[in-house]
Amino acid sequence: MRLPILMYHKIDRLPPPPGARHPRNYVLPEQFDAQLAALRRWGYQTISFGDWLAYRRGAGTLPRRPIILTFDDGYRSTYEIAWPLLQRHGSTATVFLVSDLIGKTNAWDADEIQEPLLGPGEIAAMRAGHIEFGSHTKTHVALTTLPPPRAIAELRDSRIALERLLGDTVRVLCYPYGKHNSAVRILARETGYEAAVIARRRLNSPATDPLRLARLRMDPNTRLESLRWTLIQLRWLFWT
Repeated sequence: MRLPILMYHKIDRLPPPPGARHPRNYVLPEQFDAQLAALRRWGYQTISFGDWLAYRRGAGTLPRRPIILTFDDGYRSTYEIAWPLLQRHGSTATVFLVSDLIGKTNAWDADEIQEPLLGPGEIAAMRAGHIEFGSHTKTHVALTTLPPPRAIAELRDSRIALERLLGDTVRVLCYPYGKHNSAVRILARETGYEAAVIARRRLNSPATDPLRLARLRMDPNTRLESLRWTLIQLRWLFWT
């Protein structure tokens, strides 16, 4: 069983605005709409990390071609634009939240255009609509730059705060900036996470380290033909 995980940040109605430092983070709604339609056409069915973890434990089954869609940072556009499209196509996703900045803006990137993040009401509505949420730490700081006590606080306090907000267990972590090492992975496991994601052009198998689950980055230049070829090509290669 091969599991692709796709990584998005923002689904926005307009191209990246002038001055945006990270234009690759923007995907247009029509692009996302076409990608969701194509994935269904190609036989993929979206699942949650909870589904994947249950399958790894032998406690659940998966569709023939499972796929996980993820959104980093928790921008409000995920609620306003991406979620209606997910609903239209019968798809689900996982959103990684920066717990100290819920309802605020992307303050971790002070030089970037500041955009609103999801608030508690929007999160509750999406949660009721079967969207899964995970942790992107407390403040979106690179964990590899912190002494262990601070890294533990970023990991543990975020998970506890999100569990209070969601009323459910938070199992999955997204390392800020993709920064991780063996020490960070040990701390993630010790603070209660069962899985964590990175950015890497790979698919995942049941043998993949669950704290190093690879994701394929989606950006404005991702074309359907290249996405399809990537999924076909990687499906036949054995990556752990």
